Amino acid sequence: MSNPVIRDYWLLPLLGKRLSEQDIRRIVESANGRSIWEAATDADILSDDDIERIVADGAQVSRATALFVSPQASKIFPERLARQFCVVPLSVTESVVEIATANPFDFDCERTLAFTTGRRIRMCVAAPRRIADKIELLYSAAQRVAELVVESHGPDSGRDIDVTTLDYGAAAVERPVVNLVDHILREGVTSGASDIHLEQGETGIAVRYRVDGILREAMVLPRAVGVPLVSRIKIMGQLDIADRLRPQGGRARTQVGQDVVDLRISTLPAAHGEKVVIRILDPRKSSQSLETLGLGHQEKSALQRLLEIKEGLILVTGPTGSGKTTTLYAALRQLKERGVNIVTVEDPVEYRIPGIVQVQINEKAGLTFASALRSILRQDPDVVLIGEIRDRETAAMAIQASLTGHLVFATLHTIDACSSIVRLTDLGVDPAKLGTALKGIVAQRLVRRLCKRCRMVAPGGIPERLVELVSSESMVQMAVGCAVCRHSGFDGRTTAMEVVLTGPDMEHAIATGAGHERLVQLARTAGSLSLWESGVAQMLSGETSPDELLRVLEPGDTPPEAQFGEDSAPLPVPSFEGVHMEPGKPTYDSLDEILNQIDRMTKIVPGVVDVYVLRIIAGNAQVLVLQRSQDTRCPGAWETVHGNLNDDERPEDGALRELREETGLRPERLYNVTVQPFYLHTMGTVQLAIVFAAFVGAGDVVLGDEHQNFEWLSPDAAAARFAWPREREALSQILQLIPGGDAGPVDDVLRVPLAR
Repeated sequence: MSNPVIRDYWLLPLLGKRLSEQDIRRIVESANGRSIWEAATDADILSDDDIERIVADGAQVSRATALFVSPQASKIFPERLARQFCVVPLSVTESVVEIATANPFDFDCERTLAFTTGRRIRMCVAAPRRIADKIELLYSAAQRVAELVVESHGPDSGRDIDVTTLDYGAAAVERPVVNLVDHILREGVTSGASDIHLEQGETGIAVRYRVDGILREAMVLPRAVGVPLVSRIKIMGQLDIADRLRPQGGRARTQVGQDVVDLRISTLPAAHGEKVVIRILDPRKSSQSLETLGLGHQEKSALQRLLEIKEGLILVTGPTGSGKTTTLYAALRQLKERGVNIVTVEDPVEYRIPGIVQVQINEKAGLTFASALRSILRQDPDVVLIGEIRDRETAAMAIQASLTGHLVFATLHTIDACSSIVRLTDLGVDPAKLGTALKGIVAQRLVRRLCKRCRMVAPGGIPERLVELVSSESMVQMAVGCAVCRHSGFDGRTTAMEVVLTGPDMEHAIATGAGHERLVQLARTAGSLSLWESGVAQMLSGETSPDELLRVLEPGDTPPEAQFGEDSAPLPVPSFEGVHMEPGKPTYDSLDEILNQIDRMTKIVPGVVDVYVLRIIAGNAQVLVLQRSQDTRCPGAWETVHGNLNDDERPEDGALRELREETGLRPERLYNVTVQPFYLHTMGTVQLAIVFAAFVGAGDVVLGDEHQNFEWLSPDAAAARFAWPREREALSQILQLIPGGDAGPVDDVLRVPLAR
């Protein structure tokens, strides 16, 4: 079934705001009855990304940057409608279906889909070619492959295939199979996945992507697809397609768009057929710098100090998938600028870095970490990276290299920084040599970063599990979910990092065989943050959420302060005398003086509510704007419902009271949306305006004394009328989160229960 031509002449006025008349004429002439969108991109006047942004801005909708389709959406959305209207279903709830379309102004499409699905339609913008490719992936590729196998091996092949009779090579190079594998790989790369899992089960083959550390099921293919699909991947990785009884591993390279991506392929025999895991080695990730790792100021400064060291041992530790390789490659890229000879020994070499010699371990050929390191030291290296210290011999070689004028980086798998010292001594490393050689330890974890497009202040504040560990007055953000972040609420990952720099006290403790607790206490006294403290800092800065922090790190990950016996030397108590943290900042001579200074600081007061009043007329939103009376502050200014909270009054109660006093209206639905800070110089405080959206039905507006006039306006007209920029920002966020008066999947979080 062919896709219909998209006659999108509605696009010309939007493009006309950005392009010259000559460019518009070129587009129209080259279109010749086909898509204006495609004509503009084919003529290299604009890219798909450019037009997506223009249309999204013009229609006030989001871009579907990654066409990630939930399994539920693909099941309930008919192929006929997807092809008829050139749309892709992205997600579905009980009340809303979110779709990707190239034409968000197609109201016939919106009405038809709403009637067919029985749900409200929320549109996002995507390029026509991307939508067409996704439709083929959703509704065609897997079915064509299944039909190919059925035609070749009989009608029962989809249920139970005698795989010993199949021609693996022939089936694997058929175009439908190749297309299917290409689609799976392309989807994995564009969605930012680190791994692709193909798992064969009784009912089908689950395709899952690991995005930001979480596995998500993208599709389930027919069981008949399994053999040719796995065979095609094996051919790409130069593996033995006839050997299904032993695990195999290989590498491949593919092109996605303009990028060449390396793949590491692993197969494993399982009960229902071979499982395949494809690690995506995107070269863009290896090009990260220390500035892009998402480190806090303290961790970044400590890491930079480590990289200024010319010789010694630096350990990077953490579990598999914690970002150790990315951090090390970022460090090596910085060191490479010094004009030094850098040699790495890895198993495997994940990313290739120009200007650095990278050695691949091959234990079958006798090339182990220890033997490779022994040879590398004859190559006049300045910097050596050891992929992993696995045994006593490698550990001893690393220590010896670091004591003979080389800067050595190495990785270990331990739960925190100080545990790596204990691990090396357990391997038989001489504590005295280790204390002299070791210059620093980096322990890290990756936590998912909240999507900046849809994150919002958590209405419940700090969760109960964190109340005893974090100030209950702290504001934290929560995940919501939108098309940009594939409805996960997260977009990428950031780093929680513990950086321990060894000094004389730590060196002495290591050399004398001090235990883990003592080492931790010394590290904290020296000022290093624990993994937990670093993660909390990321949470309080709005980079991640409390739930994500607790998913990755437990407060117990940081060992408690050591309890020393009578024979232990007491650790020094930090003194506040002469504290001078930054140049140009005042010096404080006592703790009392610091506390007095804090007391004089600007206070943050959560004392204001803003209530945006909306009603839905014929499917369109109208916003109530109020004009202030002449004898009040800001006379004549237009605003929303606004007022101060009374003492001990809950914000939602204050919102209902202000709404009643200023308009006489009662809401049918009330939502808490966000919190907006602003500085009030007359009181010397930072005020927090707690924002609510109130949806009302029929009813007359009865103004209070503060206002002299009101109007119901369209959202654009209301935004233009508001006097304060923060009011326009809040209204925009309300319209994104609660279009049509329904917050969709986050309705239960945002909606405030109302007394009947």
